[in-house]
Amino acid sequence: MEVSEKPPQGGHEGNPFTFHIFVNGEPKVWHQPKINYEQAVKLAFPDGPTGGNVRYSVSWTKPDGTEGSLRPGQPPVDVAEQMIFDVRNTDKS
Repeated sequence: MEVSEKPPQGGHEGNPFTFHIFVNGEPKVWHQPKINYEQAVKLAFPDGPTGGNVRYSVSWTKPDGTEGSLRPGQPPVDVAEQMIFDVRNTDKS
């Protein structure tokens, strides 16, 4: 199997995935073709508060300008190279 230096944009099984993304301004490396709400929150706040009244808003922007958000239980989004995630704690005390 030939390995490309560019990260794959599709979801072909068996191909290595390496995406350079940004989460709250911090560079991260992601090795899956998709990402869901819980995974994005964990990248942003690995030891962060969870449960109870703790909620997060997760928005994303792809380099082509496409934008969206992730919510708990929602299907994951396709990851793109240089994708930006903004994850904020929206806890109401």
